[in-house]
Amino acid sequence: MAPRTRSAAETDVSGKGNSAPHREADKAPTATRSTSAQLLELIKLGRPKFLFYSLACHLVGVLIAAQQGRSIDLASAVALQATIWLTHLMTHYVNDYGDYEADMANENAGSWTGGSKVLRTGTIQRGTALLMGLVLLVGATLAGATCVARYAILREHVSLPDTYDLETVPALLAEILRAAPWPFVAFGLSTFAVAFAYSLPPLRLSANALGEICVSYVLTFVTPVVGCLLQDGQIDHHFLVILVPIFMMNLNRMVIMNIPDRAGDAKAQKITSVVLIGEEKAVHLNNGIYIWIYALLLHQLPLTFAERCAYFAPLPLRFWQSLRINSPAWWHNRALTDSIPFVESLYILCSVSCLCVGLAYDFYFSPLSSPAH
Repeated sequence: MAPRTRSAAETDVSGKGNSAPHREADKAPTATRSTSAQLLELIKLGRPKFLFYSLACHLVGVLIAAQQGRSIDLASAVALQATIWLTHLMTHYVNDYGDYEADMANENAGSWTGGSKVLRTGTIQRGTALLMGLVLLVGATLAGATCVARYAILREHVSLPDTYDLETVPALLAEILRAAPWPFVAFGLSTFAVAFAYSLPPLRLSANALGEICVSYVLTFVTPVVGCLLQDGQIDHHFLVILVPIFMMNLNRMVIMNIPDRAGDAKAQKITSVVLIGEEKAVHLNNGIYIWIYALLLHQLPLTFAERCAYFAPLPLRFWQSLRINSPAWWHNRALTDSIPFVESLYILCSVSCLCVGLAYDFYFSPLSSPAH
């Protein structure tokens, strides 16, 4: 019997037989990897590693409201945290879009400075960053509206209708607007305004020596404020006093973060405080502000014992970091360009976290603590 003759596809050891299916099979994983890589780059563009700061600052506001005797609604806090994170990410996407020229001109950026660096690679188009910012703005607005509605229902006792129709829904919305926490809404809207004005024309605040103040305003002032207001807390004198040190510390952090970016920023005509005064004077400014904070400010503010201890707890880290910041021309040292901005950010997170511990201590042991004048 004659041996069975195999088809060309079966005998094609070179891979030409059945080549189309093989090529499609080979292409599929590549396409999947490409899509996954682009998704990761899109996430990286939002710089989610910075989100811990806004979480800690929100917690400060919630704890102060608890100290004031307000009942804490966890659902409201979760909804507000979603709003804060969406706004935080929105700011990063819009910032990468607005700072495109400066980031492209920056050859000295470390891992924690100079934006996300995703747009430099060309894997994501510049316009995508702005589009993501707008999408996140919609999400943040909806999440914020949820916070307002829950406040009106929970705190102002707005009743929900038994049925929802063309008559009851407008009436419900009118009642929610009447009972809305308008200071909370105003501070929230100011954050949206600053987020876009920070990076985009015509104001472009980050390119007009106001970026450091804008970041500190949103992160270390508005974030605790809205956290407190949504829990029906009050923005009193002691609340503002507590925030002064972290506001100044974060202002300093932003100055340090801008030092490695000075050359690229100057080339793109982005005027930061460091572009105005230079790296050396920025280091001296950092030294002076921290000496003032630890030697004078923290002793003069009417803080409780726990709050004062909380601010002094990260002092060893601050001392070590200040020694490194005073290293000659550290911004030309690649290792320090990476690690100094990272540690500066870590120090702020530690300071705010320690403050949360101090506030929690006072909440549980308030009869034992009183502001020291």
